Amino acid sequence: MNENLYAEYPETYDAIYAEKDYDAEVEFVLDRFAEVAGGDGDPERALIVGCGTGEHSKRLREEGFEVVGVDKYPAMVERARTKSDAEFRVGELPDLPVDGQFDLVWFPFTVVQHLDPDAVAESLRTAVDHLTADGVLVFDQLVTGEEDIYPRLVTYESDDGTYARLTDVHEVGDSSYRWDSLVFTPDGEFFADTHRLYDHDAAYLDGVCGVVGLSVERHGWYDADADPDESGHAVFVAQNTD
Repeated sequence: MNENLYAEYPETYDAIYAEKDYDAEVEFVLDRFAEVAGGDGDPERALIVGCGTGEHSKRLREEGFEVVGVDKYPAMVERARTKSDAEFRVGELPDLPVDGQFDLVWFPFTVVQHLDPDAVAESLRTAVDHLTADGVLVFDQLVTGEEDIYPRLVTYESDDGTYARLTDVHEVGDSSYRWDSLVFTPDGEFFADTHRLYDHDAAYLDGVCGVVGLSVERHGWYDADADPDESGHAVFVAQNTD
């Protein structure tokens, strides 16, 4: 029994992350986008890589963006298509099934941490290839290996009942972690969700951005006033300088 929350259970994913503050995250990105890119009044195009079930995409559509969302899991893409008229495609970094350029490219909610170190530079280069001349790339990183909070059991209330997730995180290499969780659904079923996460060095990510032609600023977790060095949780806002 080794299934995947993303691949098999998009409804459960939505129940677990129902309290996630998507509104605040989108507001932060829009504020940074306005500050960095300005705008000439023309409709903007946004590319969301790792779009999940489409919550960020839906909100950007409501703000008038032309949105393309990409996710590697067909089940997530199918659920996203029920939420908005954004365009959703199945694909993954570093090779994306999209054409043209975008004013905003966003890798939300630890997408970069699912990339092994060898894939980071190529993936950021892919983002730059799809950015307009003054386009903005946003990506984030959470600290994974907070050993004092694991193992951890969290319950999530929903209209269908109570979901629960028991999670442990193990360091399996230099800044590499294995995420193991058991997810319990209200009907008594449960499944294992396991994947690998990487805590990339922030200075390394800054350096890669510079190499691929991006100027970058780091913020706290979707908070312009928060210090990313205090928690280690960071949002990178990068502008195309080529």
